[in-house]
Amino acid sequence: MEEGSYTIGEFARITKLNPRTVDFYTRQGLLHPEQARRGHGYRHYTEGDCHRIALIKQLQAQKFSLQEIRRVLRPDGPPNALSAAEAIERVTIDLEKLRNFVQEARSSALATDQPAMRAVAAEALQKATALCSLLVTLLQDMPLL
Repeated sequence: MEEGSYTIGEFARITKLNPRTVDFYTRQGLLHPEQARRGHGYRHYTEGDCHRIALIKQLQAQKFSLQEIRRVLRPDGPPNALSAAEAIERVTIDLEKLRNFVQEARSSALATDQPAMRAVAAEALQKATALCSLLVTLLQDMPLL
């Protein structure tokens, strides 16, 4: 078996889901496992599917319905366009990088250098503003239910 390729049982254990839940998400079109070899019927889930499960759980925690989650995960634009899920994941990663950047600046020698700390804070604010703008655009592009 390839690294990062999991059977349904392994995938369920890694994601802390019941295999029936994984099967349900697959039938609902939220997951798209690979068929390693034609004929045997085994499905293999990838690291990308692990990220999709994390996003599904986050969206469910925010009270999104499965239909809404399916819309978020399905790219409806041009072939090279980001899906809403990919855009949200990128924003999440960028926010984490920004948080780490600010924490490192606060704990370093910059913390005692007021002008340098102001510069770091101004840069962080610019990045956060750009991310907020991206989220507003993303929300405006989403269809109303």
